[in-house]
Amino acid sequence: METKEKDLKQAFYAQPFLKIIGAWPIVIESSLSSKIRKWFIISFSISLQMCIVVPCILVMFLKEKNGRRKINLFMLLTNILNQVFKYVITLNRANELRIAIHEIKKDWLTATPEDRFIFVTNSRIGQRIMLIIAVIMYSSGLGYRMVLPLLKGKIVLPNNVTIRLLPCPTYFTFFNELVSPYYEIIFMLQILAGFFIYTVLSGTIGISLMLSLHMCSLLKILRRKMIDLADGSITSENTMQKRIVDIVEYQTKIKRFLGNTELITQYFCFYEISCNTCLICFIGYCIILEWENRNVIAIVVHFMLLGTCIFVTYIVCYIGQLLLDESNNLARTCITLNWYHFPTRKARCLILIIIMSNYPVKLTAAKVVDVSLTTFTDVMKAAMGYLNMLREVT
Repeated sequence: METKEKDLKQAFYAQPFLKIIGAWPIVIESSLSSKIRKWFIISFSISLQMCIVVPCILVMFLKEKNGRRKINLFMLLTNILNQVFKYVITLNRANELRIAIHEIKKDWLTATPEDRFIFVTNSRIGQRIMLIIAVIMYSSGLGYRMVLPLLKGKIVLPNNVTIRLLPCPTYFTFFNELVSPYYEIIFMLQILAGFFIYTVLSGTIGISLMLSLHMCSLLKILRRKMIDLADGSITSENTMQKRIVDIVEYQTKIKRFLGNTELITQYFCFYEISCNTCLICFIGYCIILEWENRNVIAIVVHFMLLGTCIFVTYIVCYIGQLLLDESNNLARTCITLNWYHFPTRKARCLILIIIMSNYPVKLTAAKVVDVSLTTFTDVMKAAMGYLNMLREVT
């Protein structure tokens, strides 16, 4: 049991990210102090984002007149609001996530050694992917917010006024944000807000990855059960009947887990795919403008942002593709079973099993599109199409 408990910790690689932002479900019987701490973190996180969003909106509509800079502000606001929406959805789906976590725990603790090997193998894949995501998000994101303003240092304007850059543009009517100590306070708040954004992004991708890979494990186990059923080693009809019942129950369990997973992840995927389609388009447009102006630093920064957006979109679609591939493997196994070796009555029982297996187990983006690598290519085509249209219009 100790080994199972130790292995189980590998399954919840999204937990550290979600705990930081107060989005990991706590048990209903938790102490009052735990609940107060959770809601304090949530309130602080949302307030922190509003401290960034509201000044950005004021800059965009009241201060900034340059159209190109407005596009940059729009991209920043789109990304922030996208992560805030996903954060709110995560909090709203806490009960569904709690149920999914309970199911994962139960599956791990009741698994046979062969099944546990499958769970552990897939969880290690998930851990590696999460590590790559976290390193890229925090290094590129926080580097952009922290290092770039410090590298540029102080800028002296023609009218002999010295300004210091902030990670995000701000506009405050009741104080000067460039004067100490306001500058230092706002700078730190914007760094914390960036940390929150990249934690939400990593955490929500981690949820999708954790649930999808667990379903992949369940599908592999179901596939093995079907192969064992048809290998010809079962001679007793009683034993065969029990195996068929076990397979049907396992299929039903997977469909139930998929339904719960869809409730949790469908809007994560939808917001990420739709938002990144817009961002790829606008970042590409900014790269073209900066190329014409021969602004090397801006080109490098925008290429980094473009690469991050494409990478995140690819990872989201890749997660869905892993599940779809495993579902297709199950369907192929099911239709190639040696059903003709079964007794007539038992062969009839396989009809519904084969039919159910032919319905793909997949993730969708709000039931609008399937989450797969095909969708990734469609996103890139759509972004390039919108970019060409934007160039023609402007």
